[in-house]
Amino acid sequence: MKRQSIFILLVIAALFVGVVNPHATLAEEGKNAASAPANEAPAKTAALDETLSRIEGQKAAIQGLIQRRGEDTGRAREILERRIDRANLELLAQGVKYATAVAEQQDKGVDMASHPAQAITILEEQYRIANSVIKSIRARVKRPDLEFPATQLSIAYIDLVDAQGSVNQAYDSLAKNIDLLKKFKVDARQKETAFKESLEDLAVSRSILLEIVMNDVGVLRDNTSLAADDKELKTKLSISTKHLKQLAENFQPLLTLMDNLTIDTASYRQQILNATGTISADSAQVGLITGLLVGWGKSTWHFLIEDGPDLLLKVLLFLLILFVAHKLGNIFKKIVEKGLQSSQLQLSELLRRMVLSIVRNIILIIGLLIALSQVGISLGPLLAGFGIIGFVIGFALQDSLSNFASGLMILIYRPYDVGDLIESGGISGRVSHMSIVNTTILTLDNQTIVVPNSKIWGDVIKNVTAQTQRRVDMVFGISYSDDVAKAERVLEQIVTSHAKVLPDPKPLIKLHELGDSSVNFIVKPWVNRDDYWEVYWDITRAVKMKFDEEGLSIPFPQRDVHLYQQVKTDS
Repeated sequence: MKRQSIFILLVIAALFVGVVNPHATLAEEGKNAASAPANEAPAKTAALDETLSRIEGQKAAIQGLIQRRGEDTGRAREILERRIDRANLELLAQGVKYATAVAEQQDKGVDMASHPAQAITILEEQYRIANSVIKSIRARVKRPDLEFPATQLSIAYIDLVDAQGSVNQAYDSLAKNIDLLKKFKVDARQKETAFKESLEDLAVSRSILLEIVMNDVGVLRDNTSLAADDKELKTKLSISTKHLKQLAENFQPLLTLMDNLTIDTASYRQQILNATGTISADSAQVGLITGLLVGWGKSTWHFLIEDGPDLLLKVLLFLLILFVAHKLGNIFKKIVEKGLQSSQLQLSELLRRMVLSIVRNIILIIGLLIALSQVGISLGPLLAGFGIIGFVIGFALQDSLSNFASGLMILIYRPYDVGDLIESGGISGRVSHMSIVNTTILTLDNQTIVVPNSKIWGDVIKNVTAQTQRRVDMVFGISYSDDVAKAERVLEQIVTSHAKVLPDPKPLIKLHELGDSSVNFIVKPWVNRDDYWEVYWDITRAVKMKFDEEGLSIPFPQRDVHLYQQVKTDS
């Protein structure tokens, strides 16, 4: 209890002191805050001294490379020059980092002793180094030439893209260098003016280079279309197209620096858009889009004026050739059709239509190929593409090809034709239409059924109307109590008196069997194919009427039932 009481008294005392003299704590905090920069200054100075040491070490390394460069020649000297440029770019980055750190601490009120003066000296020195690096890189790089072999062209583009990236780094360091000099209250107006002029000159050079590469790509595309099998041209086109985009991307950082200096970059951004074909966030400006639309309008109008008549002539020539091919196709179709009609060839309707269609389509295809060649389209790649497409379609349409093959077999063997009455695949009816892949059957109750040819060819085909003559098979029965000879005479009289029964072959009338309830005669007259059902119905009606007239009965199945009664006796 005593300890708790003491603890409570101490808390109350602390609260009382805070209430009575609240400014004591704030004053202590202010004192600590004021002394913080002073405490941090030695640590910051030590870090800056370390950065200065690295800068001096980098300078010494660069001097070593320069000394070594004087001793080497040829390819080794070129490699050393690249290393010197990269080392100088790293030196520029370190100098900017050092000067930035000094400026930040100075703005916070930290005593930086001699570091601001050293930062200004480094910035002044590195301004000259940056300009020297830019001149060295730009003088060393060779512009790619279409006359180079593909391998050499690729190397030249790689060197060019790498050099542009290094130059961009140097210009970025120059821009930061000038901004830092301004922070240290150094008059940098002359340097800024020179920087603007140098930046504008570099932008013009980049623009000219970009236009040259765009023209090279256009030339390579034209040559590739004319010589589609030239692998060297295709490789050069691929290399140039790839690096054209990279060159356009390397142009963007310079335009950003120019925008910061309020230099107009709309024409350059429009050129980049034309080179890449894509609108980036940097290029999506109202003035640029408007200029682009105006440029497109002018180029379209120029195209219509300069190339419009030639294009119109090619289109008219293309349409004229197609029109002539269409007319010739119809003429040849009629000639072949008349030839087939006058010839002794017994062609099926499907084969006849297929021959006519093939003749017409061949003329149209030849006309189309001639028309395409006249407008400058190479037929070699086009035919190769058709071959590949045909293979893909054939693989995807295997079932249809099966029907096509069955249609060809039907064409060759002609088991039926249009107008025939057939039975196949469980379907019976008259053939109303035939194609190379299916057959349309009209059933006797007037239903239209489309059957794939593979279903028909793979089944038994019964052609009812294939022959010009048919035999009518009928059976008539008389009672066991009737006169067989009389019935035979009556049937013969009925059959031979019918006008549509053929005398040859002679009709067959015979007693066929002794059935369960009747004596059965077979009657089989021969008729023309189209008279089958008329004769069948006429004879059936005449037999019924004549049998009734002659007293001959037509029995129906009968069964005698005998009942037996069982008498039960009592035992």
